[in-house]
Formats: sequence, C-alpha cells, structure tokens
Amino acid sequence: MLKGILRSVKQAHDSTQPGYIFWNEGDLYNASINRSPTSYMNNPPEERARYKSNVDTKMVLLKFTDLRHKPIGMINWFAVHCTSMNNTNYLISSDNKGYASMLFEKRMNKKMPLGKGPFVAAFAQANEGDVSPNTRGPKCIDTGLPCDAETSTCDGQNLKCIASGPGKDMFDSTRIIGKKQYEKAVELFDAADKPVTGPVSFAHQFVDMSRATVRVNESTNVS
Repeated sequence: MLKGILRSVKQAHDSTQPGYIFWNEGDLYNASINRSPTSYMNNPPEERARYKSNVDTKMVLLKFTDLRHKPIGMINWFAVHCTSMNNTNYLISSDNKGYASMLFEKRMNKKMPLGKGPFVAAFAQANEGDVSPNTRGPKCIDTGLPCDAETSTCDGQNLKCIASGPGKDMFDSTRIIGKKQYEKAVELFDAADKPVTGPVSFAHQFVDMSRATVRVNESTNVS
C-alpha cells in the first residue's frame, strides 16, 4: 500500500501542467445528520442562531482544467463521516466518498477502466465532527425504539444502540449517500465559472491540549 501511495504521488508530480482553477459551492441536504444533537444544543443560543442547521451542509468544489479548458480534475469538500459501512464489515472500504469518486471518474473517463483514466475526482473530508451519514439515526437493535438521547444507550448498554440508514443495508446506504454527493458535485462542477487567482497560502497551528484550560462557568476553570 505504501509503495502504491508513493507511486501515485510521483505520477501526480510528473504530470503537472499549466491550467486554470474554477470554484463553486452549494448546499447538499438530506445526506447527513448530527449524531449528537443534545450536545449541539449546549452551544450558546447566539452561536446556534448563526446557522440554519445543526450540521454544515455546504459543499465547496474546485474544478481543474488545462489551458484549453479541458477538465482534468476535481476536488470537493463536504462534511460527512465515511461510516455508511458499519463495524460488521471487515474489508477495506472507501465508503460513501469512495463510491462518489468512482461515479464521477466513470462519468469523466467514459469507458476507461476505473482508476486508469486521466481525470481524477477527489471527494475530500471537511469539518465532519459529529456529522453522520446514518440518516435514520440511532435505534435500539432489540426494540427498534430510539436510543436514549443523553447517553446513546439502550437500557444502559451502548452496544445495542446502532445508527443506520438511509438504505435497506450498509451497502445500499453507502450507495445512496455516495450518489447524493456525486450528483451535487456534478451540478457544481458543470456550473463552476469563478476563477481562482492570486497566491497560495495556508494556516496551521499546534495546540498542546494537556496545557489547555477550559472555562466551564464564571467560577470554574478545568485544565
């Protein structure tokens, strides 16, 4: 696997060329839920009032073309965990984002074998935090009732509390959530016409959490 990753990096480096970058963004709904809504409600009301949803629904996309405006690649960022395949699956899986990437590359590379075409589509992760693709939410596997909202347990046992959906099984759910991301990416890609210009910059920060202090209330700090 390591050799394959290194080979991919080298191929990407060796195939660099001048081109253009265009960007677009839009909202993707019904592809995720907040897996800890009770925790989210502990955020200050004024902070929650800034957002329409308790999950980030924004997809941001970059479209790459050569100097003749021929598409050569795409990357987008959308917040949702790759946990459509649950812990009963013992095989390596790229989950919903991998399925979305496969669909997009199949669209752009036509009849070429998967992974062999010149166009590369990347479905990257964003601020996924507590964002789950299991849109039916957590249920008790023995009763079918919702899990306890505060503890995510069923009769005090967390092993009985399992989130699933939206499909009939984990394979169907992977397909559905992946296809939703793919379809939104196609929409944004086809309409992307805002050029990206200027220098490239970045921001990075190391935080020593063992030395961090959290203010619980006016009289209590925890470190």
